[in-house]
Order: sequence, then C-alpha cells, then structure tokens
Amino acid sequence: MRIKFSSTIAIGFALLISSCDFVTLPEQGTVGPTGPTGIDSTVHRKVLLEDYTGHKCTACPAAAVTANSIIVANPDKVIVIGVHAGFFSNPVASGTQYLTDFRTTAGTAYDTYFGISAVSNPNGLINRKDYTPTTTTHVKAPGTWATEVAIELAKPPLAKLQIATTYNAGTRVLTCDVNSTFLQDTLTGGPYNLIVVVLQDSIIADQLDAGVYVPLYMHRHVLRDNINGTWGENLVNAGSIITNSVINKNYNYTFPATYPAAGGASSTSCDVNRCYVVAFIYNDATKEVIQVEEKKVQ
Repeated sequence: MRIKFSSTIAIGFALLISSCDFVTLPEQGTVGPTGPTGIDSTVHRKVLLEDYTGHKCTACPAAAVTANSIIVANPDKVIVIGVHAGFFSNPVASGTQYLTDFRTTAGTAYDTYFGISAVSNPNGLINRKDYTPTTTTHVKAPGTWATEVAIELAKPPLAKLQIATTYNAGTRVLTCDVNSTFLQDTLTGGPYNLIVVVLQDSIIADQLDAGVYVPLYMHRHVLRDNINGTWGENLVNAGSIITNSVINKNYNYTFPATYPAAGGASSTSCDVNRCYVVAFIYNDATKEVIQVEEKKVQ
C-alpha cells in the first residue's frame, strides 16, 4: 500500500483517527533479505539524495513529495536522507507548535559545510557532487533532482556496499556489519571514507505546508544519528585500492528510547521498527558519494 504526503488539515485529522495503526509505505533503496547472512549481491549504481528541510519551511513538503516520487520512479536505486537543519528546523521552546527537534549534530555540520540553508530551503545534494567551497553549484533545487539523479544512475558502479544487521530488542543494541568493495583500482583523489547513519521513517509531528499548519504530518527518511561520526572513517587511500577486496567495518549502536532535544523542545520516540541503517562511500577530497546502501534494522 502506498500513501502520499499530507498537505491539508483534513488529511492530518484523518491520520489522527488512524494514528495507532502502522501504515506500510514504499521503501527506498534495497533493504535485502532479513538477517546477517542474506545480502543482496546485485551490483548497480545507487544515488544518495539529501533533502535539507525543516518543520517551519512552508515549501519543504512539496520537495519531500518530489524526493519520494524519485524513489518510486527508480526502485532499489535511490536512497533519501531527510536532514533537518538551518533556521526552519529550529524548534520553538514554548507554546504548542513546532516543539519537536529533529536536528542532529551531523546534520547541522553538513548544512554548515555545504551551505544549504544559507542558500535557502528546500534544497539538497545529489551524491554531494559538484562541491567547491567558493560556489553553490552543488546545492540542487528540487526541480532539478530527477535530472541530476538520472545523470548519476547512468554512471557505472565504482563500489559495492553490503549491510548486515542483528538487533537485540531487550537491550536495544544493534550490531551492524558493513562490507565495502571497490570495483576498480583507477579511482583518484581520495582518501575514500565510509559514513554510517541511522534514519527513522514515518514520524508524525507538525509541519508548515504551503502556508497551512498541519499538526499531524508524516516526516519521512529522517536523519536521527551517525553511527561512526559526522564524517565517518577512512576505508582506503587512492592508489592503494585492491580491486574486489572486501573491507569490513563492524559497529554496535544502542537505540535510545527517545532522541533528545535541545533548547526546551520536545523529544520524539525512537521506534526501531521504522529505523534503517544507511551507509555511503565518498571521496574525502571532493566529498562526492560513489555508492550508497540501506538496510532495515528489523
């Protein structure tokens, strides 16, 4: 069953009636078979779309619809991260509206480094391509996302990522193995780094949508935390790549009951059933992402 984003109060109140029911939504990327041993071995180029957003950004829900339509149009090939950062993501410390804090340390760092909200929101990054510190060419408007994704998908895969997870519901501890394999030895400009993050999908909270306050809006693909740091860790340096050699990284991550908030804002519950691990490899010299993968936690 597929549903679309709500952009009216009427849909918001319809969600209130059914808010206790889990709604099955279209998945992004390839989540693969469950369990640590069943991993999809198909190798093709996948694209990371980072949607920089905020609950007080009136045009951001339309951009989210665009991102979701790109997922649907490119099944198993596009992975979206919703990054709440910048002015429009700031929570209100009192009152009844916009109390929720979806900001993360890493999301704020990315927004500052790439200058997304300094240009305006909604905007985003497609594989973090075209980055230079002196221009804003890398900041992609939602109207260009589909074209930019198509350009990236037409490129051959340079690396393969495999994610395997096990989760202990009693301790809320995730064990995660990420295998990275470079498919050619001619890559230049590295080092190549790996970033591993946690997303949570289908979070109901308020949102400004086309000038209308929607109290029960569904936030998709929300960045919740970074497992191995804001900028990740080194995999290999350019010139030292061994083709088809597997580089394994193992992580343990404890899911909190809620993700904390700053400045008196409301925290939100962490529903592990709606959480995903996303890993991506990027060139640390250019910041460009060469491969991305996703796996549902459970």
